[in-house]
Amino acid sequence: MRQTAKLPVPFSPTRRTLLRRASLAIAGLGLWPLVVRGAESPATRLGALGITLPETPPPLANYVPYLVQENFVYIAGQIPMRDGELLHPGAVPTAVSVEQAREAARQCGVNILAALNAACAGDLNRVRQCMRLDGFVASGDGFTGQATVMNAASDLMVEVFGDTGRHTRTAVGVNQLPGNACVEIAAVFVID
Repeated sequence: MRQTAKLPVPFSPTRRTLLRRASLAIAGLGLWPLVVRGAESPATRLGALGITLPETPPPLANYVPYLVQENFVYIAGQIPMRDGELLHPGAVPTAVSVEQAREAARQCGVNILAALNAACAGDLNRVRQCMRLDGFVASGDGFTGQATVMNAASDLMVEVFGDTGRHTRTAVGVNQLPGNACVEIAAVFVID
């Protein structure tokens, strides 16, 4: 006897309504980030990655490190400062290897998270979405691997926030950056 595959039963209108109401209730209680990411908080993930957020790096000129407007946090461009030192100055790949530039991009990401943490009053659970990263890579003539460098910062956002860390992105090669940095990255987040 020939068997036929059973098709899944579609959601009934009643079942759809119940799921919609449950989703609205979860969102209304502010629990949606926990449901989406599971029980692991961004702070737990940072700890598992061995990352301790530094103080927000001070601005190097007449600007602020972040601005909060309604539910958006705009993070100023961060260069790869660690413990007061600029990591890997120079252009990629002439003075800085691609791996060094990736390390620098990840440090820019850590500095972005430090500014975001300050904007969220120390509660990264408030982050609903990483919307955008804009990355600039000091590039030697003919270098086209800016996306590879930027992947280190993008990967960090996903490691810390899960799907909430997925974002749109720009990866641009430039002739030179402030302070001879090899990478500078700015970001936009949505928070509760």
